[in-house]
Amino acid sequence: MYYAVISLMPMFAESCFEVVQVSLTVIKRGVLNGSRSTGQARAIDRQFSRYLSPLVSFGGVKKANYRRIANTYDIARSMSEENLELWLRLISEKLGDHRNLKLLDLGCGTGRFSIPIADRLGYSVTGADESSAMLREARKKDEGAQVKWDIQEATSLSYPVESFDAVFMSHLLHHVDEPLRVVEECHRILRPKGILLDRYGAIEDIHDDPEHRFFPRIIELDRARTPTVEQVEKWFGTAGFKRVSSETIEQRTFSYVEERVKKAELRHTSALTLISQSDFKQGLEALREYVSDNPDDPWLLNDRITLTIGER
Repeated sequence: MYYAVISLMPMFAESCFEVVQVSLTVIKRGVLNGSRSTGQARAIDRQFSRYLSPLVSFGGVKKANYRRIANTYDIARSMSEENLELWLRLISEKLGDHRNLKLLDLGCGTGRFSIPIADRLGYSVTGADESSAMLREARKKDEGAQVKWDIQEATSLSYPVESFDAVFMSHLLHHVDEPLRVVEECHRILRPKGILLDRYGAIEDIHDDPEHRFFPRIIELDRARTPTVEQVEKWFGTAGFKRVSSETIEQRTFSYVEERVKKAELRHTSALTLISQSDFKQGLEALREYVSDNPDDPWLLNDRITLTIGER
């Protein structure tokens, strides 16, 4: 019995730290939502970060290991030509047809947006990511060397003030411990009238998608780290952005229902890389069973993705 208890202690400790981190994060969001001024919100964010940061280093708050998944990232997260054109059109509508417009793709990963933005929209693009492995894959695809690739930490960018006309982010803020600080950094490096575009799945839109329904362990992770649309707009406003607005797009992510299963098998969302093998197998079996029984359910094909924009 003694040795059984000892063997379970690391697992218990990890669970305790996760509960504390999740609780502090939820409380922080509630307090930030109730803050009355930009200065007060920034002070609150810094104070909570003092308590959350030790938990990140000691308790091991789980984050996707992009060094490990970099070489399979594009296969697991491939985007159809139709969806790529959809997002390029939206970006162009928001930024205009300005050749040589300087755009930073922050958290660019393997460059699935950076390269087509440079190639098809003609913008001068810098792709920045903290993962050297992801940037290595991006450089392989950038045959024409159209994009400048940088290793950057999103909360402390090395770029001077007013360096870019636009910053684009896709599914980034839920990966960082201080999302408000990232948005503030974007405000700092943008020129006057510059535009920040944030593409993401808000928690209200993803909490009942197939991955979260059939892999219930990931809803616990994403409730702690994934913001609402209201929260993202709050961060924009706190950082000093004006004319903040959001629109949610219904995107057909999968061509056929079995494709969703195949992508799930490759752990196509970051949260699926964070759960245990037993939780993953159980969820995969449940998803396969549902697909087999409901092959015509359009819910299996679509995702809701939000674009929030703000002007400096």
